[in-house]
Amino acid sequence: MCGPTGIGILYGKASWLEKMQPYEGGGDMILSVSFEKTTYNTIPYKFEAGTPPIAAAIGLGAAVDYLESIGMDAVTAHEHSLTAQATEALSDIDGVRIYGGAPGKAAVVSFNIEGIHAHDVGTILNDEGVAVRTGHHCAQPVMQRFGVPATARASFYLYNTVEEIDQLVAAVRRVQQIFG
Repeated sequence: MCGPTGIGILYGKASWLEKMQPYEGGGDMILSVSFEKTTYNTIPYKFEAGTPPIAAAIGLGAAVDYLESIGMDAVTAHEHSLTAQATEALSDIDGVRIYGGAPGKAAVVSFNIEGIHAHDVGTILNDEGVAVRTGHHCAQPVMQRFGVPATARASFYLYNTVEEIDQLVAAVRRVQQIFG
């Protein structure tokens, strides 16, 4: 959400959160402690042990305000547009295979270049100034289904541009030149 690391939002139904035990102790998460019994504070406080990450919370609030000012529909439309453009551009390159094309999928394009391991692709793309993730992406059953050990994955968000897709495509062509 463009906010700082180390902070997030927990959403849950009150009836379930009330039944859950805290996983950490300290601070305002308890109402009382004795040798016989500990009484936890009400939700959400019973899950907020220790000093809260105040600066991160302020940063997250600013990020939420920023995204609301843009509008999440606009963010989603931008992501989908970039994903479609990247998918089309990479599909036009001989030897590039795209994985996953479900309608409404997340703004990622997973791909491989024929005859080149995804980790090698990622290294050269990095040298060309293009950041991608490589590996099994915690999706080993998918990798097994496609019979590949790994893929390269480009991700898109509101701060990405069409020019960066052009840079990705040029860098993929460079990978092919190097391994050609």
